Amino acid sequence: MIIPVFNEADCIEKCLLSLRNQTFKPLEILVVDDGSTDNSAEVSSALKAEVIRGVHKGPGTARNLGARSAKGNILVLVDADMTFAPDYVANLVEPIIKNCALASCHWNEQVANWENPWARCETWFSGREDRRREPLEMPKHPYVYRAVRKDFFIESGGFSENEGRGDDSSLARRTGVFSVIVPDATCYHRNVSGPGELFREAVWRGRNVAVIKDHRLRRCVATMLIHQNPLISILHGMQLGISKREPRMPVYAAIFSAGMVLGILHALVSGNYQK
Repeated sequence: MIIPVFNEADCIEKCLLSLRNQTFKPLEILVVDDGSTDNSAEVSSALKAEVIRGVHKGPGTARNLGARSAKGNILVLVDADMTFAPDYVANLVEPIIKNCALASCHWNEQVANWENPWARCETWFSGREDRRREPLEMPKHPYVYRAVRKDFFIESGGFSENEGRGDDSSLARRTGVFSVIVPDATCYHRNVSGPGELFREAVWRGRNVAVIKDHRLRRCVATMLIHQNPLISILHGMQLGISKREPRMPVYAAIFSAGMVLGILHALVSGNYQK
């Protein structure tokens, strides 16, 4: 298990305790501290996870660092704000163990904090079904790796670095090797829980729009003027607010679109795609 961590002290404990209850044994747990300024590393160490410390270069660099240090022949790549059904790892790695795939991913990803109104707003604003983090329809060619054979990962050069949110799909884009979806691998992932977290998440998402070089400027302008135009987003939020009876929806839309636009502009100027 490789878990990149950047200031995740508020959620890494639940993640690690969930991993301790996995039916798949033995399970090596590596927490890669990506230059955190909180006590993420100390919390992880107290729960007997092996902690690898690095400077803040983003999740791609952190995952590559963890992959080089891992002893097993299958890498499982998860996030610090996730928890897992007890058979998650066993189900996820089964296609790789049976030599049916080089990489696999889950699709049954549920919202862990559905009781939070801002978390519900994120799901509704994204057009997903209640409690889901992913659409119901599965993609034909999944790019994201949640488990991958270590030799393939290392020999292929690992994930691209300085690609922000896009790092976990970079290897599939580069090699053309897609992951196999494992429907029975169930996990739970937090949505945003408040306005501040929403704004930071939106800025990071905005930065990710500018990651890929091809048609970068055209894609960024289209996102700012059409897909995440603040006026259109707020009108959409008002409609959802009425249909869902949730007064926070227009506020969610305004914060999200503002953060997206700011993130895109910052990435274009600075070339930085990390949190």
